[in-house]
Amino acid sequence: MGVPRMIQGQFGALNYSTGIIEPTMTTPTAPTLTFNENPGDYMGVKRHNDQFYLHNNGQPLQTGALHFMTYDYVDLRDLLEAKAGMDDVVINVQRQYELPYPNDSFNLPPGNIEETFLVLLGDYNLEELGAFLVAGASRAGFMPLKDPTASDSQGGLPFEVLYREVRQYVQDPSQNFLSPDQVGSRAGNLGDSTKAPTRFCGNFRLTSRTIGGYPDLLVGPGLTVIRAWSVYPANRTFQLTNGEGPTDTVAEELDYLQMQLQLKIPALQYNIVGTQRPLTATEIATYYSNILMKS
Repeated sequence: MGVPRMIQGQFGALNYSTGIIEPTMTTPTAPTLTFNENPGDYMGVKRHNDQFYLHNNGQPLQTGALHFMTYDYVDLRDLLEAKAGMDDVVINVQRQYELPYPNDSFNLPPGNIEETFLVLLGDYNLEELGAFLVAGASRAGFMPLKDPTASDSQGGLPFEVLYREVRQYVQDPSQNFLSPDQVGSRAGNLGDSTKAPTRFCGNFRLTSRTIGGYPDLLVGPGLTVIRAWSVYPANRTFQLTNGEGPTDTVAEELDYLQMQLQLKIPALQYNIVGTQRPLTATEIATYYSNILMKS
């Protein structure tokens, strides 16, 4: 006979910034990423269960500052010891705000900001540096994400993914404000504000949201919960692209204006509800041969 069980967790608010990118420069030179734990700051939330994933460089920001993620591990060895699982699983996600806030963001190049939230079966040992494919988090269940070319790869089987939510944000053109009439110009000492107006980003909008996953049965030894981000407007290289004809030029914003992307990322809560019951012999053979042996 089954008994109800609930698992809860909270992901914290984040502050991300490229820092000022000077004219003609395409990548951040002094990016920052921190938990926003100050209750007096906008979206600041002190309590959270997640921690930063560290890349090969030992930092939470991948080289180039395009990709980062936080994660939480839920220990469920009690299910393993009892040869039990959680059936009829329902996963609910509550967001502090629907959108990240652009704060002091201006002259952003084209590109999506992508957020992926995952609930995965197994222990992905994310304390190991650089082994998880952060940029490919949205492909969970379609291809392996941990050690994708090794024999113990994880995340590539559909039933390993209990929940996958992929969201894409873009600049809201109705919330862009231009200098000199609406906002001040941002050219700095190395630029020329007479060559192009500064575009201030007042807000983002959600353009795509995809839900997937197979929350049929939850087993031990644990769950790896991930929130991954790819912030493609942090790189200005696209503004170099042109037709290479005699009258074609690179974007004047790139040549003459500074650029900055700042994100205030809201906190998130997840709730997993199900019925704990003993596993059948077939379920033990199927799940533990694929999940436990890789954890």
